[in-house]
Amino acid sequence: MAVTQEIHDLASRARQLRAIGQLHAAREHWIAISNLLPSDAPERAAVQREIASIDAQLAPKPETNWKKRLGPIGVVLAAIVKYGSIILTKGKFLISILAFVGVYWSLFGWWFAIGLTGSVLLHEMGHYLAVRRFGFAAELPMFLPGFGAFVKWRGANVDPSVRAQIALAGPLFGLLSGLISYGIFLATGQGVWLALAHFAGWINLLNLIPVFIFDGAPAMSALGAQARWAVLLVSVVLFFTLKEMLFILVAIGVAYRLWKRDFPAQAREAIGYYFIAMVIGNGFLSWFALNKARMLFLLH
Repeated sequence: MAVTQEIHDLASRARQLRAIGQLHAAREHWIAISNLLPSDAPERAAVQREIASIDAQLAPKPETNWKKRLGPIGVVLAAIVKYGSIILTKGKFLISILAFVGVYWSLFGWWFAIGLTGSVLLHEMGHYLAVRRFGFAAELPMFLPGFGAFVKWRGANVDPSVRAQIALAGPLFGLLSGLISYGIFLATGQGVWLALAHFAGWINLLNLIPVFIFDGAPAMSALGAQARWAVLLVSVVLFFTLKEMLFILVAIGVAYRLWKRDFPAQAREAIGYYFIAMVIGNGFLSWFALNKARMLFLLH
């Protein structure tokens, strides 16, 4: 009777130990029970099953190594699973940029195609780097011949000021590309780089129109009424000063956004200065490069 009670207590304790993860101790309890039972006792089979079950937990079967089993094919499949999305993303980027270069090379020549692609790439990398700086996931730019390029990124409920900085980073880097093109023109004297400097300023000023899919639309969403009026006034003054029609389009877009009254809950004054700086910088670059080209044409 005492042995039966001892076996019952040991079994109860073994189950408790297994439940809390003390497998080695539980196994020792089941072995002790096995030693207490007669060799012909029917309970021994159940005890052995408990011990075998614990052994299986303590020494699980190794997972199938498909890379070894399939040899080189397994290695390739594992690499595809691990790096497939990266390869696909970079592959799309490379194919699209080569197509972009090819189209403009066939239309305007090698140097213009390279310069134009570099200008568009810098603009889009401005967006890409800004997105990554704020901690969001982004893909490398996708180029569309005849339309430009875009950066696909993911971010829900983004603060308007953050979205504005991401949007304005494109015209900022685009302005940089124009200044680089003008610097190459000064160094080489090749007119194609002057044309690219003008194009960079013009296309980035166009992108600042604050409506539709242009970069100016999300940037304007961070501006209050006072900052919008400032952008409107600067655009009108620049139109009458430099005679560039795009300034009027920017001004009309700002006027529409003033009328729409889609002001943010908390306006960011610094974003307004940023917006104005991009309008002035890109607009002046476009005007200056174009007038420089006209002067060179008249001299020749």
